Amino acid sequence: MRRMLTAALCACTAVGSVALLAPAASAATLPISAATASSHDGNVPANAIDGDLSTRWSGAGDGVWIRFDLGSVTTVDSVALAWYVGDSRRSTFDVQLSQDGSTWSTVLSRETSSGTTRSLETYDFAEGSARYVRIVGHGNDSSDSSKWTSITEAAVSGEPGGDPQPPGQSLGVGGVATPPGAILVPDRDSRFEIESGGTSAAPKVYDCQGNTIRGGVLIDADHVVIQNCRVDAEQQYGIYSDDNTDVTIQNNDIKGVEGPGDLNAITFFGNRHKILYNTAVDFVTGDPGDSHTDFIQTWVSSSHPIASDDVQIRGNKAVGPANPDRENSVPSIHQWLMAEDYGRGGNSGGNTDGMKNWIVADNEMGDSWNQSIKLDGPDDVSITRNDFVGSSTRVMEVTSASTGVKFYGDNHVGPDYGSVGMTVTPGAGPA
Repeated sequence: MRRMLTAALCACTAVGSVALLAPAASAATLPISAATASSHDGNVPANAIDGDLSTRWSGAGDGVWIRFDLGSVTTVDSVALAWYVGDSRRSTFDVQLSQDGSTWSTVLSRETSSGTTRSLETYDFAEGSARYVRIVGHGNDSSDSSKWTSITEAAVSGEPGGDPQPPGQSLGVGGVATPPGAILVPDRDSRFEIESGGTSAAPKVYDCQGNTIRGGVLIDADHVVIQNCRVDAEQQYGIYSDDNTDVTIQNNDIKGVEGPGDLNAITFFGNRHKILYNTAVDFVTGDPGDSHTDFIQTWVSSSHPIASDDVQIRGNKAVGPANPDRENSVPSIHQWLMAEDYGRGGNSGGNTDGMKNWIVADNEMGDSWNQSIKLDGPDDVSITRNDFVGSSTRVMEVTSASTGVKFYGDNHVGPDYGSVGMTVTPGAGPA
């Protein structure tokens, strides 16, 4: 059965000055997991999948593009687009498909909108397999703003090929099945280094099946899955992914992170990382007075130049040791998640394009010193359905370097937090 993969569908109802999109009765809906663009003017790409016809993504120039991530490779056969002031001007565009975000095929070339409606218009094409759908803009026929491509809402239809995480996946070691062909990792008393990866369509899976790695995991390959490992770090990091693309870190248990220094259960650099259903309970040891400890950390610098885009952080649990008074004299978590972009936090060098398109969903977060999540530069981040069970001065610190960050009303914040730290977006976030 044909289903609609989208954050919003074609029937709309106006409420005041805001247009809310309602699901079409004939189609099931699945959200687009992320939207990214070659550029924007402050009208960010996330606006094209927010279910609101009064917001938009806008980019200027011939060849400007917006890309939608469906979460996994699936069969697609049409897109639906609503154009800004689409009832008074016609826009020209291409539709392209890709399985890996690098190699693209054009399925519609120099297509034009009708110029008669602001609602979603559907554009059919021959079926293709894709995870990513890209709209390439060639401007419009207006006299005063012809260089612009502006989309208020987007939808993609086809046959779903999978969910963002495997069916039946649950928290912790053993919460995901070992697939055929996986490389089985035995107990070991030294660092485990992964230097061989697979492909986008067939990543190489390393599965510990509950065995223990003492000394941490270092990933130095693209298209890798590491899962079901008990990691006793005995050093500054538990799992470290070093400037890689398409890496999934899932269903591992991490402990024994020790310093002094900059300590993290998981450190990652690179695009398309998925950090799913890992546990880290009371994972900090060592000298806390001289350490900075996060569950997850990434940054951009001359030594780590890649800006991490299209990141999913879902279903993880990192709590303890308990530290309700936020004392740095006991082993404790400084921040659950910390991300610093180019030129932030004293870093210099690296990709100036910036981190973008993250989702942080369905996680459990315990005590931290000042804030649970610090975003200093990442754009278009959705924070949704998380359970903040500990305490901190505030839940969020979002600096002026980050735009398009949304903290949804479906997060649960316990009573021991001083404040959320940012405006709450009403309602539920993306799946």
